[in-house]
Amino acid sequence: MVGTLFNAVTVAIGASAGLILGKRLSDSLNAIIFQALGLFTLGLGIAMSLETANLFAVFLALITGVVCGHALQLDERMKKSTARLGEGTGTALVQSVLLFCVGAMTLIGCMQDGLNDDSTVLFIKGSMDLVSSAFLAAALGRGVLLAAPAVLLIQGALTAAFAFWGAAWSDALIADLTGLGGLLLLALGLDLLKVRSFPLLNFTPAFLFIPLFQPVADWLETGLPQLFLP
Repeated sequence: MVGTLFNAVTVAIGASAGLILGKRLSDSLNAIIFQALGLFTLGLGIAMSLETANLFAVFLALITGVVCGHALQLDERMKKSTARLGEGTGTALVQSVLLFCVGAMTLIGCMQDGLNDDSTVLFIKGSMDLVSSAFLAAALGRGVLLAAPAVLLIQGALTAAFAFWGAAWSDALIADLTGLGGLLLLALGLDLLKVRSFPLLNFTPAFLFIPLFQPVADWLETGLPQLFLP
């Protein structure tokens, strides 16, 4: 948990610095920084999505998850609940949480911390987030600062989950979770570049469905064809 605490503190420090820095940046430089973050997020999303082990399981989980997220109106509820904090704060919070918490380093770092009590990866990630949170806060505002407690909560929960159940998680499951995270980062990158806006929070329930659809996808790929073989 030390690595997660360090990561949350670095996000808070970086975002605070970015809020001060943002007032001194010109609009043109702010726009370029925003574009750089979007391009980096797109590249990270592509790299992560290639880690997918079972494309069909990820596809089924993504469709089912977004249907559930839409029905629960997760993205809309978040924006309404944070509306009183200022215009754009809810969007900035969701975008920054996804960037900081949905990634291969988050999964691997929490896994090593939970299983082996090794926080090395999370220390490295925290150092990277220190820089990215500063520039993100300069571009998006104080919603990024509110992501610090979310990082503490989400990564803390993941570390605890790995400590209790992580030894039973297969490499394929971790790969599919990473691949799904990559797809969401692709959507986030397009959002940051203002190419297309997505209700990103509505997609997050898909992570819960990955373990359920892996055996279904395996059966559809191997068991179903055998039913039609002579």
